[in-house]
Amino acid sequence: MVLVNYASWPLTLRCIESLYETGYEGFEVVVVDNDDGPVPEFPRPVSLIRNPSNLGFARACNAGLAASTGEYVVLVNPDATVERDFFERFEDFLGDNGDVGIAGPRVLDEDGQVQLSARREVGAVSGLLGRTSLLTRLFPRSRAVRRLFPAATTPEGPTEVDWVSGACMVLRRRMLEEVGGLDGRFFMYFEDADLCRRARGSGWLVLYLLGVSVTHRAGGSSRSSARAVWHLHRSAFLYHRKHGPHGPLNLYTPVVAAGLALRALAKLAASYLGRR
Repeated sequence: MVLVNYASWPLTLRCIESLYETGYEGFEVVVVDNDDGPVPEFPRPVSLIRNPSNLGFARACNAGLAASTGEYVVLVNPDATVERDFFERFEDFLGDNGDVGIAGPRVLDEDGQVQLSARREVGAVSGLLGRTSLLTRLFPRSRAVRRLFPAATTPEGPTEVDWVSGACMVLRRRMLEEVGGLDGRFFMYFEDADLCRRARGSGWLVLYLLGVSVTHRAGGSSRSSARAVWHLHRSAFLYHRKHGPHGPLNLYTPVVAAGLALRALAKLAASYLGRR
């Protein structure tokens, strides 16, 4: 298990406790601390890595991956908690399906509502129908939403998807050795989409497992809304530059940049008006 902490020790400790409460004995916990504040005492066994400054989520995860030793590695956000049979279910499934490089559980919010954590590839439409966008919230059962977010439906059994959320994802060590870790240029956001895309490009499957659940307090470990909006849209642009179509003479690039800038400003304005 690899957790990245940044100004969220109460959540991190709660997540660690949920891991040990499963009763499963064959796991290790690596906590990578991106904060320079005081560190609490750990009531459970933990390997701690302290970074001198906030290096971002992807680079911190890579430090944790390098320090871990298991055949499977779970990246989990500190604002998530796992259910009791989490480890057994993933271990059994991945042991029986050697072509699966990445798997993600069903992610629930604190009210038990399903979060749209399993997704199709990023594109222009997903810019309008983001996981928390107004259109998605207004029309959660629409054909477009169900097509972009397999988690919006109730699939029968494991479902092949393009991308599972980094809020909780299980990685096969052999896949990581083949495709590499997270791209450290993504400070926060889209590092999960990038890793899933590289895994699929190397022939590995990415699956969504409806039968395994975690509870995720979305945004619980994010301190600054404005900063989060900035990193989200910056990472979206980086993802486009790395994987998206650029068009003749790179003409798509300024269009995408302008669209993302407008979207970021709209989200910041909506957040500001909501607080007022």
